[in-house]
Amino acid sequence: MANLRLIYNNVADKATITASSTATGFAAANMQNNQKTSVHRSTGGTTVYTLTWSTPVVVNCIALPATNLVAGDQISVKLYTGATAIGAPVAQLLNQNACLDRLMILQNGSTTSTYQDFGLGGATKTSLWFPSVYTIQCMEITLQHTGIIDCARIVCGQYWEPTRQVSRGIELGTEDQSDIITTRSGNTYVDRKTISDTLNFNLDYIGDADRRTLLQLMRTWGNNGLIYYCLFPDNKNSEYTQAYSIYGRLQNTSLQYQYFGFYSSSIQISSW
Repeated sequence: MANLRLIYNNVADKATITASSTATGFAAANMQNNQKTSVHRSTGGTTVYTLTWSTPVVVNCIALPATNLVAGDQISVKLYTGATAIGAPVAQLLNQNACLDRLMILQNGSTTSTYQDFGLGGATKTSLWFPSVYTIQCMEITLQHTGIIDCARIVCGQYWEPTRQVSRGIELGTEDQSDIITTRSGNTYVDRKTISDTLNFNLDYIGDADRRTLLQLMRTWGNNGLIYYCLFPDNKNSEYTQAYSIYGRLQNTSLQYQYFGFYSSSIQISSW
């Protein structure tokens, strides 16, 4: 079943981020802006990101909404209560499949991508969900890949999930901004532009507490703030988790009063 989880308060933006290896011109701080092709790049197949906070933060999840990781790659996350990655972590998830079953085939025939392909459908998504909430000041994220690693964004914090599951009829789509022109002679010319995901779904018969949270997001995040959504966080079909995860902005979202304190919401999201 589709069990929505979303991260809207991204505490990674408040952290100091360092990387164990960094290619020239691809600083770790690039993972704290909203430009999909402004990435951190490693110099090898393994890199460790260390996030530290000056004051404690609350987390129970981490998401990487745009990387070049593929099937067979791994991710590990360690959480520390202190401001350094010294001693035993308070929680950890080790050697997890980053993109199990994710097969990458680009239009040029390549099965591997770089940051230059992120806007053309060439980005993969990874998320890990801890069973409890932890108050920490340091996090270590280790990525293992067969080549250099491109990572555009780190999202972490405490996820929110409604008490009711997403209704049937989830719509997953794409938006291709390319221009296609056909001349009088019948020749076709294509100006290729970005391709992004869209996701539309309904939450039916939610209670007042969920209504309050959704209304807050509609009013404060609006259609400009980025939120990470995952509709199948624990699904055994990892391609479902990959396909039905999106880092994007709300579009034309509404709340409807149904009856006796129950509400419904139609949610439309456009990927960053």
